[in-house]
Amino acid sequence: MNFFYEFSLGVRYYFKAISFVREHRLWLLFAIPALLNLLAFIFVIYISWMYSGDLINYFIDKWGIESESSWLEWLQFLIAFFVRLIVILLYLKLFRYIILIFFAPMLAFISDKVQEIVTKEPRPFNIAQFTRDIYRGMTIAFRNLFFEMVITLAILGISVVLPIIAVVAPFLIFAVESYYYGFAMIDYRNEYKTINAKDSRKLINKHKGLAYGNGAMFNLILFIPFLGVMFAPVIAVIAAGLAINEIDDNG
Repeated sequence: MNFFYEFSLGVRYYFKAISFVREHRLWLLFAIPALLNLLAFIFVIYISWMYSGDLINYFIDKWGIESESSWLEWLQFLIAFFVRLIVILLYLKLFRYIILIFFAPMLAFISDKVQEIVTKEPRPFNIAQFTRDIYRGMTIAFRNLFFEMVITLAILGISVVLPIIAVVAPFLIFAVESYYYGFAMIDYRNEYKTINAKDSRKLINKHKGLAYGNGAMFNLILFIPFLGVMFAPVIAVIAAGLAINEIDDNG
């Protein structure tokens, strides 16, 4: 299968994931993680807003800006606005990995449940196996976060040296984010199939289009206020599992 077909597959299966949830009455499985994701998002925004205040005061004190005139008050406002905006954007970038790391048990359970329904072969719950699933999900999340940050910093560094790259830098960074998130979602299904981590990486790299498509949709859905952070992770893991199943079935 070519890259663009698999990319479109990754996108289309988000809609099929919603139909899958409706068909199999998995709303409770859908709703509880959604609420937890929203609470995690609110916590992240709250922390970023609170601690950015200290950063704002640092810049104002360092630059000796005092609000003795209206234009200085306006300057203070601009500094506060941009500092908080940058801090919140950084936290939002990490939010995806907060989900992958701390909600690994939830995502592993959802992925397993979907595969059991698809295969019609319930797998007896095994605490040792489930613990290994969680550990694997968290390990991959940390690994992906490291590589994503390295590549992102490299893109930003090159943009400084070659300003022409700065024009496409946001799109390159978006693509990197999409790939690594889609990678993590697909791996949950591979783990269920008892594919070891090394072979899972090979399989996902063979189907990069699917990883990019799945992760791109996740990133775009995050832009939907509140609903995005609530439902994107759950839809993503279901869509990834169903899509990679179809690729396997078609050889």
